Amino acid sequence: MSSLEAVYDMTWAEFQIRLFAYKRMDLYRWMQIRELAWNSFIAPHQDPKKMPKTKERFWPLNGDKQKSGGVSDEMKQIFLNEYKKWQQAVS
Repeated sequence: MSSLEAVYDMTWAEFQIRLFAYKRMDLYRWMQIRELAWNSFIAPHQDPKKMPKTKERFWPLNGDKQKSGGVSDEMKQIFLNEYKKWQQAVS
């Protein structure tokens, strides 16, 4: 953009399109930086057992899908209630 007036003259839709493009370009730049850092990190002198297995786990970005690990508190509470019932039935 050449000036702030050009931004003020944009419609909301045009602004959203430009924002989407800016975020996509920014994410692409961060992916390039992550690739460079990952290649530097996996140098042969590193202990492979202590290293993350993928570059997504090494440096997660917004575009990467995060896998939730674990059980929700609600399911944990249901399990504990059922376990208590089972313990009472057994004894």
